[in-house]
Amino acid sequence: MRTLLKPLLAQDPRFVSFYAPIFQSLTGKNLLKLGQQVHAQMALRGFEPDAYLGAKMVAMYASSDDLDSAVAIFHRVNNPSTLLYNSIIRAYTLHGFSEETMEIYGRMHCLGLKADNFTYPFVLKCCAELSRIWIGKCVHGLSLKVGLESDMYVGTSLINMYVKCCDMSDARRLFDKMTVRDVSSWNALIAGYMKDGEICLAEDLFGKMPGRNIVSWTAMISGYTQNGLAEQALFLFDEMLKKDSKVKPNWVTIMSVLPACAHSAALERGRKIHNFASRIGLESNVSIQTALLAMYAKCGSLLDARQCFERVRGTQNNLVAWNTMITAYASHGRGSEAVSTFEDMIVAGVQPDNITFTGLLSGCSHSGLVDVGLKYFDYMKRVYSVEPGVEHYACVVDLLGRAGRLAEAKDLISKMPMQAGPSIWGAMLSACRKHHNLEIAEIAARSLFILEPENSGNYVMLSNIYAEAGMWKEVDNLRVLLKAQGVKKNPGCSWTE
Repeated sequence: MRTLLKPLLAQDPRFVSFYAPIFQSLTGKNLLKLGQQVHAQMALRGFEPDAYLGAKMVAMYASSDDLDSAVAIFHRVNNPSTLLYNSIIRAYTLHGFSEETMEIYGRMHCLGLKADNFTYPFVLKCCAELSRIWIGKCVHGLSLKVGLESDMYVGTSLINMYVKCCDMSDARRLFDKMTVRDVSSWNALIAGYMKDGEICLAEDLFGKMPGRNIVSWTAMISGYTQNGLAEQALFLFDEMLKKDSKVKPNWVTIMSVLPACAHSAALERGRKIHNFASRIGLESNVSIQTALLAMYAKCGSLLDARQCFERVRGTQNNLVAWNTMITAYASHGRGSEAVSTFEDMIVAGVQPDNITFTGLLSGCSHSGLVDVGLKYFDYMKRVYSVEPGVEHYACVVDLLGRAGRLAEAKDLISKMPMQAGPSIWGAMLSACRKHHNLEIAEIAARSLFILEPENSGNYVMLSNIYAEAGMWKEVDNLRVLLKAQGVKKNPGCSWTE
């Protein structure tokens, strides 16, 4: 590129427009220094960018991740155009600055510059990112006024906006009006219906699609998985693997189907998917290995999970993998391994988060590692700057409760910076039954009756504690209270167990 530009730059141009094709040729090539040299030469010759050249320069700088320079050039142009505004709107949007995009679009509208089919898709994308459906509807109205609602790209962007803002009725209404639909509009609706749990509507659209692509299949598989329909997800994945299938799974599809194996504890199916991923060259994909780790862990195969973990643990800041391994050990009652993995994580320089500590504290609780759990609970904020949440307090209450340290657990609840919820008082009530502490059990039960007045299990738990203490009058009183409040006892629950 430098060689090609050298004779051009040796010329002495008369017009500023000379530079526009040069900046355009540099856009997307990651040649920032060369672009800066051209810009410097232009400035030395006394040229200031007009709207057309400014748009090309903004695009070049933005594509080279120098957004500050792109913005500076935008503000230096005296007579902006729609093209210039489109260029800066695209730059802000692609860099994730949705608020700034909306501000720039508002300024463009106030100047009376007409938005076009390039402007609207980016603005609508930002409306979706910010969940500002009211602005999206205004943009929809403006696009309708200038006859762009029927434009395929604008129409698809509108559908995406409505779907992401959870307005499926308007999304479907617009979809049905479109005379020309691209595959993206179908995919957006399918994903939206799956997110809303409207499985039948998603299946109907998928069945009617004239040309399904990888996104269509993945949206269906992901939707089935998210809605707990593991068998349907696995069936559709198998359909993609058939010889006559025109669309084959990619890494996103594999990541979408692996949780379905975990939901149905289909370990062998998971292994087959693992083998398929290896055959198509995805063995080294960090996201795939992390998803496989989670699948094996939830299917109870900690050995396979650990092997996947070892492949990715050296990846820089792969917090998800560390959290998954810690949580896997914790959920299988292997607290010592959870603690050991956490300590390895700290040595590796990975910063823990709230999910890390939920797994760690849960592991300590289920393995009776009381002092270790209390130590790391203390370290959460003081050492690692992670604010304890309700779930962490629940783990520590459970930790103390299992160890019979009920007074300490009660004291911890009284010092919580937030209101104790059902998970905390429920853990306390269970511990009180185990350790026969009637006084604290009554305190916990009263709190649960307020928080969960319809949950008969709490009444039954306290009733069993009374029965074990031989307090039959209190058992009868609870039955009367339950009946008076219209709470129905869950089937299978006994007043005395």
